[in-house]
Amino acid sequence: MTTDPAARLARLADGYLTTQILYVAAELGVAEVLADGPASAAEIAAAVGAAPAPLHRVLRGLAAEHVLDELPDGRFALTAEGALLAADAPGSQRGVVLARGRVYHAAFAGLLDSVRNGGTAFDAVYGEPFFTWLAAHPEEYGLFQGSMSGRSAREAAAVVAAYDFGRFGRLVDVGGGRGVLLRAITAAHPDLGVLLFDRPEVVAGVGLPHEGGDFFAAVPPGADGYLLSRVLHDWDDGEALEILRTCRRATPDGATLVVVEAVLPARAADDAAAIRMDLHMLALLHGRERTEAEFARLLADAGFRLVRTTPAAPGCTCWRRCRSKQPRAGSRGTRTGCGSGAPRGPRACRRPGTAARPAGRRTPRRRAGPGAARGR
Repeated sequence: MTTDPAARLARLADGYLTTQILYVAAELGVAEVLADGPASAAEIAAAVGAAPAPLHRVLRGLAAEHVLDELPDGRFALTAEGALLAADAPGSQRGVVLARGRVYHAAFAGLLDSVRNGGTAFDAVYGEPFFTWLAAHPEEYGLFQGSMSGRSAREAAAVVAAYDFGRFGRLVDVGGGRGVLLRAITAAHPDLGVLLFDRPEVVAGVGLPHEGGDFFAAVPPGADGYLLSRVLHDWDDGEALEILRTCRRATPDGATLVVVEAVLPARAADDAAAIRMDLHMLALLHGRERTEAEFARLLADAGFRLVRTTPAAPGCTCWRRCRSKQPRAGSRGTRTGCGSGAPRGPRACRRPGTAARPAGRRTPRRRAGPGAARGR
C-alpha cells in the first residue's frame, strides 16, 4: 500500500470503481464460470453473454484488486476472494455485492444533500423509504435478503461462541428473519426450546417453530430468554425504545434479553467496520449505530438492566446481556411480563436455512426534531 498521501486519497476516491466491477462480475456470474477452471475473456464472455473486449477490461480491473488472478497465458482464474462471488460458495458474498452495486450505490449519490439538509439519502434518490421501495421491487428485495443472509451466516458462529444459550429453557428470537442465527443456536443446543418471531410472510415455511406478528405491537410472552439481533440499529431512538418496551411487556421479571449490535467506538479508527455500518444507516434508513452508553440508556428506559457487554465478532458485533428489572412493590414504573406459562420443552430444528433479513420491520414513521434522524 502506498504511503504517498495524494496517491492514497486518489485510491480512496476510486472506491466506486471497485464496487461496480465487483457488481458486474457478480451479476454476470463470472465466478460460476471460473469455478470450472481458468478461462480467457472471450470464453467467459461467451458463457455469460457479454461483449469480450469490455469484459476483458473489467476482468483486468478485478485482477488488479486481487479478486481474479491473471495468468501468464492471458487467462483468468479465481482467487480466494473471487471465489466468494459465486452464489453457492461457502460464505458467499454475492448477495452483499449485488445489493451494494444495484441498490445502495445509487442511494449514496444523495448523501451530500442529506448531510446539508437532513433527511435520508435513499428517500431523496428513490422517492420513498427503503423498505417501502423494496416491497414494490421483489428482485431487489431478494438481493437485500441475500446480503443479510451472508452477514448473518458470517456472524452466527461468533455469536454462538460468545454466549451460552444453553442456559435458557425457551428462547424467542424477535425479528429473526428466516432464522439463520437461530438455526446455529439450535445446532449448538439441540434441547433448547426455540421460537422464531417475525412478520407472517417472513417466517412462513421457515422450518423452525415460529409465530408471525409485529414487534411494535406484541411479542410472545413468558420465555426466559429473548434475542434481538441486528434489529435496533434500523430504527431511531423512539422506535427502538418502542421495540424494547414491547419486549419488556412480554418478559418475566428476571428473564434475559440478549441484543446483538455493532457498538460505536470512542475513536473511529478503533472499529472501522462499525463506522461503515453507521454510514449505511445514515444513507439508507432512519436508524443508526450506537455507543455502549446509548444502548444502556435505551435499555434502562425500557425497563431492562444492562448486565454485561461481550465482544462476539472482531470488528463490528457485540453482545449485550440485559435482565428485566423487578419493580418495587406497588411500583407502576416498570411493566412486568405477560405470564410465564409458555412451554419450555425442547424443540428440534429440522433443516438448515439459506436466507435471512433484518425483518419484522414496518415502514418507519417520520418524526420531526433533532435526534429523530431516520431523516440502512
